[in-house]
Amino acid sequence: MKRALTEQFDQLVGMSAGELAREWERVYRAPAPGLSADLLRLGIAWRLQERRLGGLSRDARAALRKAAAGRKTVPKLRRKLTPGTRLVRDWHGNGHTVTVLEKGFEYDGKTWPSLTAIAKAITGTHWNGPRFFGLTGAAS
Repeated sequence: MKRALTEQFDQLVGMSAGELAREWERVYRAPAPGLSADLLRLGIAWRLQERRLGGLSRDARAALRKAAAGRKTVPKLRRKLTPGTRLVRDWHGNGHTVTVLEKGFEYDGKTWPSLTAIAKAITGTHWNGPRFFGLTGAAS
């Protein structure tokens, strides 16, 4: 059975710089970079966590590749709203809270099909719902 991540992390804390370099080589299958023991420890912990829980999303990897290639513009990452997430927006001094559901959104005791419909109900005019709630661009 695999050891728990916290147990593996605890072992990293007690390792010397040389032990961390060997552990880096084991988990990355590459020579350890010339980093401080603290940074080696963080890098190893991240890799262990990545293996157990999964790595970066495809969008995040693409954004990092573009940034590393020196491109001036980096695409915005798409945000995925999970059920239970609460979106809060102040509009003209009134607070509005929306809860993300499996299908749709809950606002003011009702289920709504989209954030855009909720934004229109709040403002009385058409708004891009994700933008209104600050998920894309600047809401004003």
